[in-house]
Amino acid sequence: MKNKEISELIGGKPKLIIDIKGWLIYFNLVIDLILDHSNKTAYSTSIWHERELTHFEISILKIEDKRYFKHSGIDIYCAPRLVKQLITKKRLGGISTIEQQYVRTVINKKERTVKRKSHEMILSWLITKRLSKEMVLRSYLSSAYFGYKLNSCDEASELIFNSRSADISQHESAILASLLVYPLPKQVYNSIKLNKAYHYNSAEEFFNFTAKHAPNWTEKIKRRYQYAYKLTKT
Repeated sequence: MKNKEISELIGGKPKLIIDIKGWLIYFNLVIDLILDHSNKTAYSTSIWHERELTHFEISILKIEDKRYFKHSGIDIYCAPRLVKQLITKKRLGGISTIEQQYVRTVINKKERTVKRKSHEMILSWLITKRLSKEMVLRSYLSSAYFGYKLNSCDEASELIFNSRSADISQHESAILASLLVYPLPKQVYNSIKLNKAYHYNSAEEFFNFTAKHAPNWTEKIKRRYQYAYKLTKT
């Protein structure tokens, strides 16, 4: 969903910070848009049909939000890192919960600013009052960006592994989870489509293939994969 579309649908943001009523209306309208998005993504991917969390979902939580089921959209344990980034004037990043990542996906605001982060945190807290944890996680993964022309976990999994994301192994799950940080580049996407290279017997075999087409990206995602897989074993 584009920012312009959201602005048009809800009539824009309040101009004054002290406009409490205006902000309450604004946040409620955005929440309605997020809930509508969640309803549209429901059962759109294979993970929705599983009663228990899949290997892939567990990998995502291990690498992206370890305390997911213990917080309400805002993880206070990330507060020290947030304060440090503000003090050192570094770009805000690496401290988002799954809810915050989902909000960012829906409203499509990518800039890393204090204003954006504060709005994101409020919206994340609000959606935990309207959606279950499982629904938020699965709505996010069913619409997240995994790479070129890959806008859901199943699209990415079926391209790379010729299998639904609900059915992939721990090794494959760690690779797929790593794509949220290092999305599949266009040249690798095209090479997989061209060669129909769907069957990788190991993660190393997959990385050997991608290294021929995107060596720098391969080195980055390989490190991320190793980190993700190590976490899934603990």
